[in-house]
Amino acid sequence: MMKASIFLVCLFFVLNASNFCMREKELTDVEFYNLLGTEYFKGKPFKLVETECSDVRDNSTCLYIIDRIGYFPDGEWFVGRFVTPVPNLNKGFLSVSKLTKPTFKSKSTIDTSIWPVDIGMMDVLTPNGVEFSFLFSTGQFPLNRDITGDVLLIGVATGGLMSYIGHYFKNLNLVGVDIDPNSEYLAKKWFGYVDRSRSKILIDDGAEYIKKMAERGETSNAVLVDACHNNEPTDNLYCPVAAVRTPRFLSDLSKVIGKRGFSAFNTYHKMNWKKGYEEMRDSFRKHFEKCELIDADKLISNMFLICANHDWEQNEVDQTEVQQFLNKFRLQPFLQYLV
Repeated sequence: MMKASIFLVCLFFVLNASNFCMREKELTDVEFYNLLGTEYFKGKPFKLVETECSDVRDNSTCLYIIDRIGYFPDGEWFVGRFVTPVPNLNKGFLSVSKLTKPTFKSKSTIDTSIWPVDIGMMDVLTPNGVEFSFLFSTGQFPLNRDITGDVLLIGVATGGLMSYIGHYFKNLNLVGVDIDPNSEYLAKKWFGYVDRSRSKILIDDGAEYIKKMAERGETSNAVLVDACHNNEPTDNLYCPVAAVRTPRFLSDLSKVIGKRGFSAFNTYHKMNWKKGYEEMRDSFRKHFEKCELIDADKLISNMFLICANHDWEQNEVDQTEVQQFLNKFRLQPFLQYLV
């Protein structure tokens, strides 16, 4: 019995010693960066990680997952993930997220395709960042992490905004509606979105979803509309798509936000369509008590249209306090250091 016990103890130490010897060498950050650039990115500025097509017979249905190395002003490097309509960054992108570098840096962990998305960080200079800030800068919600209410997103993209809001504001009910059957899959596989008890993605026509809500008398505190074309449209108006600019949709949306809620539209025209933006605002005003164009202090090329059935500008909101509040949630620029 004693000999058997000694044998087992010796076997335990032999196995652990073997595991220790076979364990990879942990690299320094500089060594890891150099290996990443040469072995994984092959000296190129970005890497096409995957091609995702909802219909393999039709290239126009394809989206491309691209990872790229960026550099903060202090010299720290990081990796960002894009989803694009073409297999490069020449025609812009549909969404971007920052990845989390692996804790253990070695040759076996240079594959960025398996790095997790940093869902707790959002770029303030992206449409998602701007629309998130509207929840508080308009006075719609108080400056409190324990806020309750309903936020509806028409257009999910990669689920980044839903993940971000759900990460910090766990008592908000979040529903994302997207007509693209691939949107939920992409959000979960490549951008870190996970269903939560108060967060879900629905594959549906956003205009029809709003119509049914209006018919049932359902309301939402905020409706964020980010419904855009993936590929270049003939009229150069990427956002919003025609289906969410119709009188019927706007009338239904007005009912859904009621007297207390608000809606925000991400709008983008390739030629910086100032007159067209103003005409869109004027047509939207027929269905709401107030609609205003917001240029996000010219930080990004998109324009935003906020509509409500009350004058949110009469809310007593200290924008300095709003900014101090938002600064707690890692709402900071990183896109400009990627492109």
